[in-house]
Amino acid sequence: MPKILGISGSVRKGATEYAVRQALKETEKYPGVETVYWSMRGKKVGYCVHCDACIRNKSMCIIQDDLQELEKLVLEADGFIIGSPVYDMNITAQLAAVFNRLRPMYLVYPGHLQNKVGAAISTGGTRHGGQEMTNLAIINYYLMHEMLVSGGLGGCYNGGTLWTKDGKAQGAQDDEVGMDTIRQLGNGVAEAVMVITHGRDQWLEMKQELNLSDDDRSPLRDH
Repeated sequence: MPKILGISGSVRKGATEYAVRQALKETEKYPGVETVYWSMRGKKVGYCVHCDACIRNKSMCIIQDDLQELEKLVLEADGFIIGSPVYDMNITAQLAAVFNRLRPMYLVYPGHLQNKVGAAISTGGTRHGGQEMTNLAIINYYLMHEMLVSGGLGGCYNGGTLWTKDGKAQGAQDDEVGMDTIRQLGNGVAEAVMVITHGRDQWLEMKQELNLSDDDRSPLRDH
């Protein structure tokens, strides 16, 4: 059963939480799709201190806090819808900390996120207040982990974008154009997840028959 994880990078209950939940609700219209929601609100997630313990030990981050519950959800998910309010044309510091702390996943679980689907949502107080730039920060996280990005169906460009006029959930609801991008983003993620889920087993069989190895999957690096 395909599973889609929604993450709100906001520490408040407001527009971002509403938008991510609405996008997940849209994905649930597809047969067999299961959704899980996780929010930064009320969570304690410390910042990466660049101790490099994860690199030395080839382990996930050694700081013990609320991130560990998210690690498990990330490993189980086939698709991701991550949202953030706009903070200075970027994601929140709390969501950035989550991304930084999840970085060792490529060492501990190499290739685990490869070809899974990710999509971005941003909420801003003004119509052109940095939403697309915020989405790009989330998209870059997906690309770094070799994931496939969905911008949504029907011309959503790089994801869901909402103009809330700082009205929290009600402000999100009132943005008719923005809410359409949220719904179409949910549809796009669900369709892509259905495609990869049903095609993954067949591809793994073909890969074995073709004798393709993952050993040489990393590019040359200078560090």
